Amino acid sequence: MAPAGPKPNFVEYQDEVAEAGDVARKIVKLVDSGVALSEIAILYRTNSQSAAYEESLTELAIPYQVRGGERFFERAEVKAALRLLRGSAVASSEGEVRSEVVNVLESTGWALLKPPSGSGAVRSRWESLAALVALFDELAAVAPGLTMRAFVDELDERRLAQHAPTLEGVTLATLHSAKGLEWDAVFIVGLSEGLMPISMANTDEAISEERRLLYVGITRARRHLTFTWSLSRTPGGRGSRSASRFLDALRPKSAKATVSPKPSRGLATCRICKRPLSSASERKIGRCATCPGGADIGVLDQLRAWRTLTAQATNVPAYTVFTDATLQAIAEIRPSTLEDLAKISGVGPIKLTRYGSELLALLYEAAFAFGRPGERLAATTRPSSKISPPQTPQGSRLESAPSRQRL
Repeated sequence: MAPAGPKPNFVEYQDEVAEAGDVARKIVKLVDSGVALSEIAILYRTNSQSAAYEESLTELAIPYQVRGGERFFERAEVKAALRLLRGSAVASSEGEVRSEVVNVLESTGWALLKPPSGSGAVRSRWESLAALVALFDELAAVAPGLTMRAFVDELDERRLAQHAPTLEGVTLATLHSAKGLEWDAVFIVGLSEGLMPISMANTDEAISEERRLLYVGITRARRHLTFTWSLSRTPGGRGSRSASRFLDALRPKSAKATVSPKPSRGLATCRICKRPLSSASERKIGRCATCPGGADIGVLDQLRAWRTLTAQATNVPAYTVFTDATLQAIAEIRPSTLEDLAKISGVGPIKLTRYGSELLALLYEAAFAFGRPGERLAATTRPSSKISPPQTPQGSRLESAPSRQRL
C-alpha cells in the first residue's frame, strides 16, 4: 500500500504580491529547518505567473531556477524577432519606440490585438511575442526615453544570462513541466477561479483535464504541500476572486484556510501624488509612471557604472546586483542612511549588507557633483551606515547573490 501523501496547508492572501512574498518567507523557514533549496518547488498554471515569485525570491536573495524557461530565447519566433529588432535598432528613426517594436513584430504576421483562441503552438507563438512587448512596457515605465538600441541590449543580456552556470536553487515551474519530477516541499500557487481551472477551459472534458493537471502537482510533493491563492491581482484591488473549485474536494469541511493578514506596510502608494501603485514596475520605483522622477542622469550613470564593475568582479549578470528599476529608485530617492536604503524595493537584507555602505558612499560623493539645492551642504556630513544586521537562514546557501537561472 502506498504511503499517504503530506497533509496540505491552505492559505488565502489579499493579493498576488502578498502571496508571492509570503511564499518566499515560508521557503526561508524551510531552509532553516534543513530542507535543501533543490528540494523546494513553486508550481503554477501559466508561465506568466512566475514573475511575482522571481521578484519575491530575489528580494530575499534566494537562488532559483525556472524550469522550461530556457527555451524562450531559443524559440524560432523569438530568434526571428530579435534579428528584426537588432536591424531596426541600427536604422532606428526618432519615432515612437513602442510603436516601432510592435510594427517590427507585426511584420512577421503576428497581431498584438488579435490573440488566437485556444491553446497550442499558435497561441504559444503569440504569447512569446506579446511577452517582448510587455517587457518593453515594463522597462519603459522605469526608464522613460528607452531607445530601441537599449531595448535590444537588454534582450541580449537576458538571453546570454540563460547560459550562466546552474546553481542549486528553488524550482519554479508550470504544472505541465513538473510531470515526472518530485520535491520534498511543493507550493501550488495562484489557485483561484480563472487560473485553476484556466478560464479557457469551457467544456466538461477541459475541466477534467485541468483537474488532472492539479493532481499532477499534488503528487509532486513528498513531505510538505501548500495550496495558495489570492483575492485580487494587485494590492488594494477589489477582492473579487474566489478559491479554485477543485480545493473544495481536497480539504475537509472542518478545515478552514489560513487567511494571511494584510502586510503591515500597507498599500504601496506613489511617493509624489500618493495614488495607489498597481503595477510591479511602479512599486519598484515607488511612484507612478506618469509622475516625474527627478533622477539626475549623472547619478544614474554612476550607479550603472558601479553595478557593471561589481557584477564583473563577482562574475554575475548585472541585473542580479540590482535591476534597472531599483537603480532608478535609488537615484531618485538618494537615501542617506541604510534604514532609508532598506525601504527601497529590491534592496533586501542580504543586498543591504553586501552593498549598502558602498552605495551610500557613492551617493555621498555624487551629492557634491550632482546635488540638488541644499544637498551639497548636507553632504558635508557623511551618511550613517549603522543598522542592525539582517537575519539570514542557517548555512551559507542564501548568502550568495541570487541568480535568475533557466534550466
